[in-house]
Amino acid sequence: MRIIDVCDAAVAAVAVSPDGRFVAASGADSGCAVYDWASGNPVRRLPLGVGCDQFAFVPGDRVAYVHRGALHIDRLDDMPVPPQPEGEFAGGVAVSPDGKKLVATRTGQANQAKLACWGLPAVRPTTGFDYWSPLRKLAFSPDGQFLAGIWQYAFELRFAASGGLDVQNQSRATWRRGRAAANDPVGFVSFTRDSGTCAFGWDGEVRVLDIATGTSKEVRRVDAPFRDAAFTGSGRHLATVEGTGRLKLWDVKAWQVAREYDWECGPLTCLAFTADGTAGVCGTADGRLVQFDVDE
Repeated sequence: MRIIDVCDAAVAAVAVSPDGRFVAASGADSGCAVYDWASGNPVRRLPLGVGCDQFAFVPGDRVAYVHRGALHIDRLDDMPVPPQPEGEFAGGVAVSPDGKKLVATRTGQANQAKLACWGLPAVRPTTGFDYWSPLRKLAFSPDGQFLAGIWQYAFELRFAASGGLDVQNQSRATWRRGRAAANDPVGFVSFTRDSGTCAFGWDGEVRVLDIATGTSKEVRRVDAPFRDAAFTGSGRHLATVEGTGRLKLWDVKAWQVAREYDWECGPLTCLAFTADGTAGVCGTADGRLVQFDVDE
């Protein structure tokens, strides 16, 4: 286990590069940076006044994120930063599993926003999709067939090639109060490595979709006091982090807690795993990262 000091505020978002070399972290107020995974040393400071919802690592040692409505693609070396994409963005950003496409959601009303797309590695604009929502987190399924997104109002599962809607669910805050609030949790979305299952949720409720057959359907709802969640590399467990400071591994067959970890680092706020599933990283409420090995 390694501890990395990030900032004086809670860590709001964390991501690991596909090759496992870097970890990006965003403080809730400031302190965004990219760190070397092996040493924990900062590679690139991102002088942001507020945190961001999500990071996406772009081929060529670059990192993409949305800050104050602008999409940034920063280099991790000392080369000049190229011109940035124009427009207002909601926060969700992702790179396709083959590394050939970058996507980001623009601001707008539900079902009226646009998904913007760029071809990689040149970051060349390509045809996007209309009638999306201003999703604040995005995730491709590992096989590239689906693109899922979530914001405080709703979750959407789309076909990545066509942009067509497969599944849409409202957040619990929406149907409880009639409308979600701007400061409600954004939620999480995660796929198993075999792309057969997608999990998402907000406000302590995990919803599980079976997408293995091509006809997606909700198969489970699990009450879990999480702040963030993600499938482990094997797909046998869904990991959740919570305000108690515990990371829990939920068996995805029984949907019971199989194992718990408590590093006595205080409340945990966000979570990510390496692509090979051998290690993970959590953010804490006091501005630190906890790197750990995965033992399933």
